[in-house]
Amino acid sequence: MKNPEKFTESFTKTVIRSIITTTIIAIILYWAHVFPTGDKSKLELFEMIWSIVFCIVFGGHWLELLFINYIKFALPKNILLLYVIRIAYWFLCAIPLFFTAEWVDNLFSHNAGHLGQWWIFGFFYIGIELLMHGIMQIRAKKSFYNGVY
Repeated sequence: MKNPEKFTESFTKTVIRSIITTTIIAIILYWAHVFPTGDKSKLELFEMIWSIVFCIVFGGHWLELLFINYIKFALPKNILLLYVIRIAYWFLCAIPLFFTAEWVDNLFSHNAGHLGQWWIFGFFYIGIELLMHGIMQIRAKKSFYNGVY
């Protein structure tokens, strides 16, 4: 089935929004001391956090567009099944996002670091998506909560 409401946005707008979102999240994670400092300066630590978060925000945006613009229209129209598939899709999307973020983390580390287990991040990513879609719902935009958008 063809997508009658394909979501499009300029690349520049996507990058700007991703940079702003990443910066806000990175500041919160930096001040909450979520990442161990190791032997990094404050600037190096913030750069590492920002880069990891950017991988997740920017990459997650493109994976969401893939679902919204293509995958969802190839699925059955049963709303409950769509909810289950969407949550499973988020879990699977966490795999490439996690390994990209871990690769970026290793670029900033003098020794090979490890961000944790990908499957734990999968559940965390589902929570991130539910929160982001909750914000869209509050702003009266299309979201997971009003029709598996």
